[in-house]
Amino acid sequence: MKKAVMKRLLPLYVGKFFLSFVLWYSIEKLFIRSIGIDNFGISLIAIVLLISSVLTEIPSGIIADRWSRKGSMVLAGLFLGISSLMAGASDNIFMYAAAVTIWGLHDAFSSGTGAAMIYDTLLEEQGHARNFNRALGLYETLGGVALIISNFLGGWIGEHSLLLAFNLTIIPIVMSMVCHLIYKDAKISREVADEKLIKHTKNTFKCVFKSKNLLWLMTAIMIVFCIQKMNREAYQLWYIALSAPAIVFGIAGSFIEGLGGLGGSLVKYLSSKQINIVLSILLGLASLALSVGSNLWITIAAQVLIAVVSGALLFHFTAQIQHQLPSRYRTGSGSVINAVGRIVLMPLTFVFGVLSNQSVFIAGWMLVALSGLAVFVQLKLDEQASPE
Repeated sequence: MKKAVMKRLLPLYVGKFFLSFVLWYSIEKLFIRSIGIDNFGISLIAIVLLISSVLTEIPSGIIADRWSRKGSMVLAGLFLGISSLMAGASDNIFMYAAAVTIWGLHDAFSSGTGAAMIYDTLLEEQGHARNFNRALGLYETLGGVALIISNFLGGWIGEHSLLLAFNLTIIPIVMSMVCHLIYKDAKISREVADEKLIKHTKNTFKCVFKSKNLLWLMTAIMIVFCIQKMNREAYQLWYIALSAPAIVFGIAGSFIEGLGGLGGSLVKYLSSKQINIVLSILLGLASLALSVGSNLWITIAAQVLIAVVSGALLFHFTAQIQHQLPSRYRTGSGSVINAVGRIVLMPLTFVFGVLSNQSVFIAGWMLVALSGLAVFVQLKLDEQASPE
């Protein structure tokens, strides 16, 4: 990329790093268990999070398209800060669920927004976005590096004080908000402000459901999204079942959370559908290891592999969809896709919670089944793409 483009994107990249520097992610389940919540309660909290995200996902995307994408990222940071303080102060499931509801707003306002900002900035600066995969890969890789460092530090801090990990997260959040305020939004993203809200909303949905191939891409994203989310939300339950020390939560969490982002660096290599299918098969094999094994290190290795592969596939499919969306509906259409994915994830999370309360190893078979479904959908993508 040219220096002018990199200079323009720099605040966005740095903002991504600090927004991902969350110290309490790696010790969250330990904290939840410390206030008396079991595995089923953890799944209920995850469902509350999904409901919050679904209800705000599409409105937040339309707000970003019509108002300000960098403003949406600032709000995402604000919601993350509020939820961090609320979560750390929680002493029961109801207060923690309230904190998670606020976190859902953070998730909704940030999901897909950064990718849309990068795409439109490349169009504005270069007249094309052929290097979008590379730019998105760097963006997500920086987020992954931040997660690796913060999860490792969070595990170390958690050895001394779980609460401190929540409170210290406020510092990088403020820095991320400053970076996003400095960022110069692309003018092309403001074209939609002149369009009536109802018409804009209808056109947003039309963009998503306009072609069969886009629908298959949506399905692929949803399946990989579910695998990634279930792995990231539940990986600590395996460590609790295997009686791992708190420091393992931080070390392993740094790789699982962070390498999912570093999967973005692999996007430029995913040019073949055959490669993507092989990666989906790898997801199934790693999920199988979680289901039949009881060795801590094999478990960690399998979870890391799922994080990397699902991250790379998710970024690849996201990039494919970005190329098919018009700028004025880019964030909103992405939000529709994310919202549908979260709706699908809700019943899966409930079933996972029921199964994991009996045995988290039994619940792992759900990831095996989803990986098999991912292979099937990508075969359909091949069939759909071949006539073109």
